Amino acid sequence: MVSTPVSIAVVIADVALAILLVVGIATVASAGRRPAVQWIGAGVIAGWFVLAFVLAKQGLYEQDPATAFPPRIGPAIALPVVLGCALLALAPVRRTLARIPLQWLVGVQLYRVVGGLFLIAYLQGDMPAEFALPAGIGDVLVGIAAPFVARALVREGIERAWPRVLAWCMLGIFDLVVAVTCGFLTAPSAFQQLALDDPNTAITSYPFVLIPTFAVPASIILHVYVIGRLLRQPQPAAQPHPA
Repeated sequence: MVSTPVSIAVVIADVALAILLVVGIATVASAGRRPAVQWIGAGVIAGWFVLAFVLAKQGLYEQDPATAFPPRIGPAIALPVVLGCALLALAPVRRTLARIPLQWLVGVQLYRVVGGLFLIAYLQGDMPAEFALPAGIGDVLVGIAAPFVARALVREGIERAWPRVLAWCMLGIFDLVVAVTCGFLTAPSAFQQLALDDPNTAITSYPFVLIPTFAVPASIILHVYVIGRLLRQPQPAAQPHPA
């Protein structure tokens, strides 16, 4: 069983992330001429978090390994990512995102340092190393890098900083893919191939399950939105070589 201090820290971190995203979008809405889309977006995020919290609290994602096929946590990760990325096809959403400072979309992922809680859970014997080490270390590195990448955007502008921003996004997405994969391979289900003697039951139980069902999809969507902004920016022109 996960220790009480770690459990409380996980809940606080997820609640803080939800508030941060809602407040960020609401701030943009307050400054806009047509805030309806932004307020709807803030409401969707708040509703998403409440739903994720309720389902996690009810133990929906805890399954018998013999019958856990497919794992219920799969749709909880995939559906928000698909829907969130699909919103980029809507012009009002793109206009709203264009009004959010790119450095905010990057720097906000400083919250990824809470992945260090995976490492603490591992040291306490609550999570297997096969999941906790790659997921925890990767999250901490991406989170620490976020404010530095955001600072580069502020100081150098998008045209000069975009290669570093793109590299950071790719690293962040890769880290999340690795974490989700290791989660599936170590959690009790028909997919479990690792940590057979120490199944990762914590990642499908409250409160840790809030991370893959809310924080992970939110992080992937943020990365996709940043990449979308970068792709709409002109790439820096190649400097001519001296004769």
